[in-house]
Amino acid sequence: MKKCLFLLFAFLLNGYTFAQTRDTIRFENLAGLIKIPVRINGQVHYFMFDTGAETTAVREDVAAGMDKTNCSKKRLKDSNNKVTIQSEFVVQSLKIGNSDLNNHSIVTFPDSPMFNCLRFEGIIGVDIIKQFDWLIDFEENYLVKTDTTNTINGFSDFLSLDFYKNKLRPRIKLKIGNKVVDFLFDTGANENDIDRKNYRKVKNEIIKSYDEISNVSGANGYDRQSKESYFLVPAQPDNSDLKKHNVLFNTISVGENKIGNEFWGKNQIFLSWTKNKLLFRIANTEKEQIFGIFCKIINDSMVVNSLVYTGQIIESGVKTGDKVKSINGKSFKDYCELLMYQFLTKEKILTIEMQDGKQFTFKKEKLY
Repeated sequence: MKKCLFLLFAFLLNGYTFAQTRDTIRFENLAGLIKIPVRINGQVHYFMFDTGAETTAVREDVAAGMDKTNCSKKRLKDSNNKVTIQSEFVVQSLKIGNSDLNNHSIVTFPDSPMFNCLRFEGIIGVDIIKQFDWLIDFEENYLVKTDTTNTINGFSDFLSLDFYKNKLRPRIKLKIGNKVVDFLFDTGANENDIDRKNYRKVKNEIIKSYDEISNVSGANGYDRQSKESYFLVPAQPDNSDLKKHNVLFNTISVGENKIGNEFWGKNQIFLSWTKNKLLFRIANTEKEQIFGIFCKIINDSMVVNSLVYTGQIIESGVKTGDKVKSINGKSFKDYCELLMYQFLTKEKILTIEMQDGKQFTFKKEKLY
């Protein structure tokens, strides 16, 4: 009887410890980005979970209402290698899930139209992310945060990626053909990017490509255009003999190689900074579908801003800069309303009426 009571007590104690160290946080997958609630000094804000950011930051307009005692200046560099000098200050309480980080330093960053429209008020960077272990489920949209003292188990069907750290920059290596390419592991990016130099290294491995008029990546890049391309290559973890998987990359003129959330699809990853582990579980092979066309507002009018030259786009003859009257019968004058509609629409068909009366219908399609 005593033995049974002891075992029951041990079980309850273990369950209590587990409950204290395991923390499930629901997130919103918004435009391919991870949006989580964070409490700062008791007030709820919505932050991006961003392994590509070294430092936790808050938008300048949001920070305006916060106590910035002991404020100083800090030199920062964004994903486009642009350097800015921003304010740094200490918040008394920053709570993620059940974890309350007292007297944590955060910095400010300039507001951007995209961040404002998506209602991202800040960024959770590696300075906080490294303090816990994380399971990210992209299908069910939740984070599981655990104490770093927990042992790793239950991940026997996960693949181990070649993960390493360069200061506060988490990086992984992928093998594309016989070339090994280094990437930033960036949950603050929705696409996979590769710079021009590394593109030249792997161009012989491309199995499919698409010309594109795209926006330079980064929070302030929505209004900056450059002609880029999408391309598909077979890639695999560098330290593995596992089967290669097709990966879609976007070439970039500014910035660095990044593996974004598109890479993981609707699967799971496990990240442990202290254990130097990045694990990937492939359970769902469904890939994102796109229309291949994106619009924005200039001088109160809708225009075609971005095109991916798939077969249906080429056949339509639509060009960037063409003026648009309506999208699925809706006319937009507000930047944010148009942006959110295009990001969040569940429609499978996109009917675009141009100012000259022509109509085009596009279906969502997989690029691979």
